[in-house]
Amino acid sequence: MESAVALHPIRVLERVTQEYSDYLQSEFRAKDPALKAALETALTQPLFLAQEPFFQAHRPFKAGQRWHDLPIDAKLAHALQQRSRSDSAYLHQSEAIAHLLSPQASPLVVTTGTGSGKTESFLVPVIQNAIADAVRYKKSGLTAILIYPMNALANDQLIRIQSYLQESGWKGSVTVAQYDRGTTQAQRRELRQNPPSILLTNYMMLEYLLVRPADRDDIFANHRCKFLVLDEVHTYRGTLGSNIALLIRRLQSHLAQARQDWRSTVPDDEQPIRYPSLIPIGTSATIKSVSSSTLPQAEQLRLRDEAVQDFFGKLAGVEPDTIKVIGEALEAIQVPSKAAYPPVPASPEEVDVTDLEAVRQALCQLGGQPANTPLEQAAQRTKLLWDLNSWLIRAPMSLSQIVDQVQELPERQQCDRNAIVQEVEALGSGCSFTRRCSWCFAVAIAPFDSRRMAVPSLPSP
Repeated sequence: MESAVALHPIRVLERVTQEYSDYLQSEFRAKDPALKAALETALTQPLFLAQEPFFQAHRPFKAGQRWHDLPIDAKLAHALQQRSRSDSAYLHQSEAIAHLLSPQASPLVVTTGTGSGKTESFLVPVIQNAIADAVRYKKSGLTAILIYPMNALANDQLIRIQSYLQESGWKGSVTVAQYDRGTTQAQRRELRQNPPSILLTNYMMLEYLLVRPADRDDIFANHRCKFLVLDEVHTYRGTLGSNIALLIRRLQSHLAQARQDWRSTVPDDEQPIRYPSLIPIGTSATIKSVSSSTLPQAEQLRLRDEAVQDFFGKLAGVEPDTIKVIGEALEAIQVPSKAAYPPVPASPEEVDVTDLEAVRQALCQLGGQPANTPLEQAAQRTKLLWDLNSWLIRAPMSLSQIVDQVQELPERQQCDRNAIVQEVEALGSGCSFTRRCSWCFAVAIAPFDSRRMAVPSLPSP
């Protein structure tokens, strides 16, 4: 096993909260003794300065098509395979890619959790479309515009796109550029002379682009713009959402009226390629999720899709029923038949997660196993780990919510609540990450899911 870097989330929160409390007491020098005493009393109250930490387990997404079976360039597929460390995309990724690159492509919203690879769901079709355009036309011109709510996201995506182009051998043939406050006059001149294949910007700078005639007219000239990506669409609500909706309609109008003086006459079968219809794409981890309500799963999905379609239709100016909504699909987890709770809640001492022997001993107690049980077997048979994983892949939960959930189990209904708190907190003794094993609040000792950049997963039963 490789070395680990440990983090105890509960203790970290306690330390930060205490430091903040000390700061307030040293800086708030009230002359009124009653006011000072009131502050000191308030600072001792639970949850006065900070709420409980919330925990969420890795979500085991279902696998989809192999990268090499998707309708993308073989070199790009190889780059994705190497980057993801998997032969296959997630199901929501492959569905989004196949849909956007199909002849029946239509507006799309991908609403999946954080760390689910939403970015590849739209970046791969955007890059593939730009590759196909570069091969066909060998002419500079926009093929996609990506709008982000903040520059930090755009900066990150620019690096990622450049990496994919470099790794797939298409850097140079496909160009990508950013239009923001840092774009110099010389860079704007270059963008006008040679519009990029893929343009990244934010909504404020898109507004500037549209009101600067020289930039707008030349950067949009002879475009083959097929995709308009709105990342993190949940941020576009209220007054801001109304402004963004109007901005998108102005953009669509300017694209429709853009100068087209190069290869303007093409055969009928080439018209959809030379003059593609603009397809809006939205992504968000929080726009609308399927809750754990009592409604049947199919009804929850229907209501989710309708809510997303209504929201995105108004934002992007498209008919709601043309919008395809793709959510996440999780792999079912089989709990080992021998997994169990000990008769009495265990309360092992705080565990040094870099010490695998200490971890093994703690798991033996938490799973009610003999003291000499091997590490992996002890993890397999600790039922609390499996239950936590099942609860926390659905939604984040606070410590008290987890304790409430545990207390409802038949094995713990008659147990003292404080004992259950100690049992649950024992799993918060640390959160460590190595290439081969992980110990954290809701995840057992397990091999890493090497498919997604060192994200831990539960062991197979």
